[in-house]
Amino acid sequence: MKFFQLFFMLFICASCTPQDGTGGESIGEVPIFPFVNGNVEKFNNVFRDSNGIPMLQYENQHHYYPIQYTQIGLFYYADYLETKSLGSKVNFLKIANFITQNIVYIDDFAVLQYDFVVKPYRLNPPCASSMAQGFGIGIMIEAYSLTKDRKYLGVAKKMVKSFGATIQEGGVQSNWGNTAFYEEYADPNSHVLNGYLFSLSGLYYYYKTTGDLEAKKYFDIGINSLKTKIHEYDASFTSFYSKVNYDQPAYASAINEDPDHYHELVIYQLLTLFDWTKESIFREYAHKFLKYDTGKVTDFYNVNKFVEIKASSTIEPINYGVNKLDDELWSWGNYWSTNQIGAELTIKFSTLNIDPTNAEATREDKKTVEAISFYSTKENASPKNFEIYYLDQNNNWIKHCDAYQMTMRNRNYYKTDDFETFIDTYYLPSTISTKELKIKFLDFRDDQMIALREINVHYDRSSELNFIEQIARKNNPFK
Repeated sequence: MKFFQLFFMLFICASCTPQDGTGGESIGEVPIFPFVNGNVEKFNNVFRDSNGIPMLQYENQHHYYPIQYTQIGLFYYADYLETKSLGSKVNFLKIANFITQNIVYIDDFAVLQYDFVVKPYRLNPPCASSMAQGFGIGIMIEAYSLTKDRKYLGVAKKMVKSFGATIQEGGVQSNWGNTAFYEEYADPNSHVLNGYLFSLSGLYYYYKTTGDLEAKKYFDIGINSLKTKIHEYDASFTSFYSKVNYDQPAYASAINEDPDHYHELVIYQLLTLFDWTKESIFREYAHKFLKYDTGKVTDFYNVNKFVEIKASSTIEPINYGVNKLDDELWSWGNYWSTNQIGAELTIKFSTLNIDPTNAEATREDKKTVEAISFYSTKENASPKNFEIYYLDQNNNWIKHCDAYQMTMRNRNYYKTDDFETFIDTYYLPSTISTKELKIKFLDFRDDQMIALREINVHYDRSSELNFIEQIARKNNPFK
């Protein structure tokens, strides 16, 4: 979801009457949809039509955008459950009825469509979105829960069937190397990860509230596809937002004003799927992606990854100081630089507790370091030869290795407007456990300087992963 920021915080689950698999007769009050909360105030400034239906402003025009209005509807339902706000109930039912009036029936399935091209995707409007389908299914179930009007169940069932129809047929499924994949955008080469995970949440929600086995079938297909394809989203220093590569790779941590937002969202989504399915590969990749994360994981805690970075030499410390090395703005903006052979960067890791309710389990005095990523402004301003030192238990600096003993993963490149970034990730020959790390630069390339927009150290973050996992488990609406 590229155009509408989702802020997911803790939500409160309502009770859910156990299901008997009869397709809706036993549905009582259903819980809040996954990844949603009752914070509807953030939508106050969204443009709406004369009937109060949200519209997206895109390229100086207003459009009915199913991803947007379905998501807002889910938040209104959440607020109604939490506060019993009549206004939220009215706004929710407006959106629910808008869906029933604008749903498009194709053969034996139904979709919400939009009629404009979203860049950079190669679309042929009108087209559907798996993410909007998942959200819309949730709204239909919630609307039935409130009204007992079975028309909503009928629409939901038809929307579920769209997951079995290809994009060419008007549905939301693509064929990715003989693997079925549900597309947020109707570009069969796009494969947007967070949108795919949101669509799975809609299928899961429908199955858990109705017992419908067709929804379970499409959910299981989606889970098996994700197990097959999740490795495709590993960029070695971040995750891929999508697999679109028409101009350049779409990195999750380079999209949006909050650079790491989508990367961190996927970490949470993967942990949620792990809670639902117990498939260990989802937790494995959540941890891997968490290691790649720079700075704070802002949706969950405010502990910096690094307490302090010091430099023995900086060309211009006021505007281009070491504070640029961990500000998360790796794809644009200012940078740190040195032109001194033998210059050193010292990185002190955070050992602060992220969970005040469980201090002993979450505090770590040392980090188990695996790799380092350099984000350079130019190809010839990246480190060439350097040494890695660690601080031992007696506070002595011990040399661990040099660049030639490390394994460099593939170089990555990204351009934001006029800003270029070259990303090199070096894996240590063996892990080290330490509170502080030091990098000593021994040689330069042709530019006779090193200029870094960002630096990242990949280390074991099991305690932080456990903390986020606890949140995901607590927020399971069907626990």
